[in-house]
Amino acid sequence: MKNICFILMFIPLLSFAQTYRYIGVEDGLSNRRIFDIQKDSKGYMWFLTNEGMDRYDGKEIKHYKLLGKSKNIHLGWLYKEDRGDLWVIGKKGCVFHYDTLRDQFKMVYQLSDTSDDVTCGYMDYNHTVWLCTQDSIKLYDIKDTCKHSLPNVMNANIQMVEQVDSCHFFIAAERGIRYTELKNNNLRVIPIEALCGISSQVNELYFHPGSQKLFVGTFEEGVFAFDMRTHRIIRSSMDLSDVNITSICPLNEAELLVGTEGMGLHKLDVNTCVMQPYIIADYESNNGMNGNNINDIYVDEKKRIWLANYFEGITVVDARYKNYDWIKHSIGNRQSLVNDQVHAVIEDSEGDLWFGTSNGISLYNRRTQKWHSFLSSVDHHLKDKNHVFVTLCEVSPGVIWAGGYTSGIYKINKQALSVEYFSPFLLTPVNMQPDKYIRGMIKDSKGYIWSGGFYNLKCFNTQNNSVRLYPGVNSITAIAEKDSDFMWIGTATGLYLLDRNTGSYQYVGLPVESNYVNALYQSAGGLLYIGTNGSGVLVYDSRNKTFEHYYTDNCALVSNNIYAILPEVDGRIIMSTENGITSFHIKNKTFHNRTSEQGLLSACFNPSSGTLCRNGGFVLGSTDGAVEFPDNLTFPAYIYNKMILSDFQISYQRFIPGTKVLHWRKI
Repeated sequence: MKNICFILMFIPLLSFAQTYRYIGVEDGLSNRRIFDIQKDSKGYMWFLTNEGMDRYDGKEIKHYKLLGKSKNIHLGWLYKEDRGDLWVIGKKGCVFHYDTLRDQFKMVYQLSDTSDDVTCGYMDYNHTVWLCTQDSIKLYDIKDTCKHSLPNVMNANIQMVEQVDSCHFFIAAERGIRYTELKNNNLRVIPIEALCGISSQVNELYFHPGSQKLFVGTFEEGVFAFDMRTHRIIRSSMDLSDVNITSICPLNEAELLVGTEGMGLHKLDVNTCVMQPYIIADYESNNGMNGNNINDIYVDEKKRIWLANYFEGITVVDARYKNYDWIKHSIGNRQSLVNDQVHAVIEDSEGDLWFGTSNGISLYNRRTQKWHSFLSSVDHHLKDKNHVFVTLCEVSPGVIWAGGYTSGIYKINKQALSVEYFSPFLLTPVNMQPDKYIRGMIKDSKGYIWSGGFYNLKCFNTQNNSVRLYPGVNSITAIAEKDSDFMWIGTATGLYLLDRNTGSYQYVGLPVESNYVNALYQSAGGLLYIGTNGSGVLVYDSRNKTFEHYYTDNCALVSNNIYAILPEVDGRIIMSTENGITSFHIKNKTFHNRTSEQGLLSACFNPSSGTLCRNGGFVLGSTDGAVEFPDNLTFPAYIYNKMILSDFQISYQRFIPGTKVLHWRKI
């Protein structure tokens, strides 16, 4: 038996067009307080917490306890050396190394006097661990395990160490910074007048090799830079006095990220020292930054920003993906979506949005940014007590028809904000059985309105207020126009082609097990896209009577439940599923997905709930509100990740990865 662990490093929306992904204790973090973030050579993300180490593979989190001779090891710092190995330094003088073969942390060194608290733990480029205490600095060489003790030249508690070159270091104490040289296990201070005048409480240091500047994060004075070439102090343009600077990290060659305790993330220009807010908590947005308390920053090779965001956990920011609006119901607020179960979405002729929900209908006026609800539990113009609406259609400018779990149709006048109810069977002398529900409703190219329900398919002529019944199929789920003479009818039992002139149906056999049709879309080229419930998507060429079948086992689809199919834009078709959205590139016949791993907070969508907007964006209804996406939405490209064998067993005998099997006997 083999157990295989895949590393799927995904990741996986503000004025900076960023995507946010949140990782908290509900996702497996052992603690909400993260002190350090690193990524190892295999692609795992590591988080140093109050409870130990957490390893994240993009899907799951594994916990590691670090045990020393003393129970109170108080982890403090996490480092990665140039080979990619991980090292953890505790505040009681313990040094741990991660053994990849045994998948555990091993203590390799500990101060002899465990009563001394380590005020700063640091690993330099020379593979030396610094353990700074009140009286001394212990140096531990991880390669040859040599140990050296030096006096504390700062004569105060050391807070930070930052390396300049092979033998020069900046050392910051509680008050002040000094430039030092370490040679032959001897540490000496090199006096620099500009540094001697600094008495700020220093919390963070970062040396930028390209500009030869030391960037200093303080408590009282914000961020300033010391220029090694001119020996001048350069103050930042932004006043961050009385704010604790917690982390400074390079974003690129010319910009730094500055984390704060309470004011979010700022961006600093290395050359000019101009600083500006970059990522700040947006408490008015459902999918914005979720906190301003930044403990640590890590920028990976894809320029994703990993933030240790206390009290939330980990926030991942990915600037490759555009923002989206998560539209949700706010309890007690009439100026919000009336209900989060969104079954239908349309954009009317004026560009405003309509949402059919499990508790009435919402209208959002884009120009005024105001909401209005109809037929909900808080409205009084309701004929009965059924508030569920699953289909919407604009029959004429400003006139919306709505259908749901009733036999009749509601007619809404947008200008008058009025509602009328009518029963289709009253418009025809034919003995029509009332429907249990009305699921599909569209307006065809001739201006006729087609409505499909549990029992009936009907075509309305709004000019003469008449209706034609097309008996022969029931349990109608989707309707699409083929041409002026034929209509595609999707049902719970399959697909039909209707001759609208004669009223005859032709059954189209689908080459799949599940014939339940959720969505239909016919492209300009005549191909019919069929979204099924459980069998993926089918592309039907009615001229050649051939099918192309795409499902999770033969392509990159994330689900076989295809709920909505939107019209083609720029050579691609957007589809919603129960596990995110997918973009089908028509020319390449490939799928690209956007799911919760790319920061999609609401990823389970509802059948037939979606619309393409005039601005090129689109809106999809989900089980947790609606999501509006901008035009030219970016989808992740395919990345083929390496596979790691984490557990290997033969005949119930376990082998540690990396070990050799000396004897092999075929059983």
